[in-house]
Amino acid sequence: MALDELHARRLSTVITVTEDVLARIELALDQVGKSQHATKRLTPARIQALRREIASMRRVLDKAVERFDLRMSKPEPQQVLAAELSSLWVVLENALPKRLKGYGREWEPAEKADWEKTVQTLLHAVEELRAQLLNQSSVER
Repeated sequence: MALDELHARRLSTVITVTEDVLARIELALDQVGKSQHATKRLTPARIQALRREIASMRRVLDKAVERFDLRMSKPEPQQVLAAELSSLWVVLENALPKRLKGYGREWEPAEKADWEKTVQTLLHAVEELRAQLLNQSSVER
């Protein structure tokens, strides 16, 4: 039985995001061997075990694509940029001093004000990037 279009799109998105995360993990593992700061916890044997698990996860994803007859496609660059900006906005919003309570000592008033200003400046820049991205897409159409 074919999936409803919305379900199929959602499953495809989950698979794409998972693949992207696995690729970033592999990239980080590649850097461990090249880094002077390699940790004792990420031994070559442990890295190989992690790579085996990643390969296993990819097999599960491949089976899901086949089982649910999903049509995988790469998102348009604009979609990727929009998603990255949304993720960055969430990270920055969660970095505001009011959201950082419970992480140790209270902020000094000057530190709090400086950090608030920094995060607000970055949030504004993210909004500017979004606006430019949206303006570009409306011009292209």
